[in-house]
Amino acid sequence: MSRPADSDDLWNEAMALLLGWQARPEDEASREAVRRFCLRSPEHRAAWEEAKLVYGLAGSAMAEGRARRRRGVTRRKALAGLGAIGVVGAGALFGPSLLQRWRADYTTTVAEIRRVPLPDGSVLTLGPETAVDIAFDERLRRVEVLDGMALCDVAADPRPFQGNAGDLSAVALGTRFELRHNDERALVAVEEGTVSVAVGRHGEGTLEAGDWLAAGPGGAGLERGHRDPGQTAAWRQRLLVAERDPVGAVVAEIARWRAGEVFVADPGLSRAPVSGLYDLQDPDAALAAVVAPFGGKVRHVSPWITVLSRV
Repeated sequence: MSRPADSDDLWNEAMALLLGWQARPEDEASREAVRRFCLRSPEHRAAWEEAKLVYGLAGSAMAEGRARRRRGVTRRKALAGLGAIGVVGAGALFGPSLLQRWRADYTTTVAEIRRVPLPDGSVLTLGPETAVDIAFDERLRRVEVLDGMALCDVAADPRPFQGNAGDLSAVALGTRFELRHNDERALVAVEEGTVSVAVGRHGEGTLEAGDWLAAGPGGAGLERGHRDPGQTAAWRQRLLVAERDPVGAVVAEIARWRAGEVFVADPGLSRAPVSGLYDLQDPDAALAAVVAPFGGKVRHVSPWITVLSRV
């Protein structure tokens, strides 16, 4: 689509007209405002067509997100959701964030980093918009990252310390390691010591300081690598280190540092591997840097919805 590179103001104006028209579809004044805008120049018309396309992509991305959440609802989650319906309405049944917060012992909000001491002397450092479930008994210490990220600083104890994220599990007696769960992709990375790792019921050996292992549901896309141990849980310094990570997972992590929803409208873009160092203190600039190598753009459909696409 031929548009000047500096035409973001035109696009923003077109999107504002589109949102106004969608809010009042029978309003003749809204339709007339759109007609006048499109007649002003070919660039204005192109901006209007692109705004309509991005608006449609946003709807498709949100629908896919809802469908994916529905596919992931288990009997346990459904029962928990039924209990929530009386409080916040039927939408709670398929709202994973709400369900995770009901299950979780500790949670954080947008851009929040929280330190959580545990009863055994271990300490969790939670990243933004994270939900973590804790279960300790006389045989095992277990921490599950339902969503988000956590650094586990494990105190010495006769009981094994097991960290879960998605289909990944890591077991250690005394060490420091990170767990992440973003966009259905899980990761374990070791900052200090050694942990044994498994994907589902299949053991994957041990990880030493600097080693990391990541996988999708059921072990799909299993990858492992090594980086400087000091880069583990770099989000503590408001930095994100990506190494061949899918764009969708990187975007999901950056989105935790800003208000509103962020959608990757292009499945191919979401799966593309990306590497880099991103500054989480400026989330929008980080999002733009992630998709730029693929010709992607960041579009703000509204103050609460942002769409990433190659349109």
